[in-house]
Amino acid sequence: MHSQRFQWHNDDPDYDGLPLLRSFQFPYLRQQGYVNMRCVWAVGCPNEISLFDDEAVEERGNGITMKSAFKQSFQQLLPDHEIPPTIGVSCCAQFAVTRERIQSRPIEDYVRMREWLLNTPLEDDLTGRIFEYSWHSKTSFRVIMPR
Repeated sequence: MHSQRFQWHNDDPDYDGLPLLRSFQFPYLRQQGYVNMRCVWAVGCPNEISLFDDEAVEERGNGITMKSAFKQSFQQLLPDHEIPPTIGVSCCAQFAVTRERIQSRPIEDYVRMREWLLNTPLEDDLTGRIFEYSWHSKTSFRVIMPR
C-alpha cells in the first residue's frame, strides 16, 4: 500500500486505506499468493493496453508510446514470459504478495528489475506505469484474472 492513508485509488467512499486493511482476507492471499488491493475493474480491466494495436495512439511528446515502451520493457524485465497481447489490471500498484510467491523467483530476477529501473532512459511516469501494470507477472508465473 502507499504510505499515505488517504488515496484516491483506495476502494473506500472516503478513500481511506484503513478499512481496506481491516477487511483484508488473509486466507485468500495465502491461497492465491498475490492479490491486487484494487477491486474496481472500471480502471484497467479488462484491457488497459492493447500491445499490438496501432502504435500511433497515445504518442507522447518525445515519440515514445506506452505500448512500445511496455513491450520492450516487458521483454527486458521478464524474458521468460511471452508478451501478452493485452494488459488488463487494476491500477495503482497496491497489492499483497506472500513471501513464498516472492521467493519463487530467483533473486537475480529482482536484481535485473532493479538495475533496469535504475538504468533505463525512460521517464519515471512510464517506468512507474510499466511496473504498475506488470506486478502480477513479476510475482507469479501465470496470468491472473479472477472470475
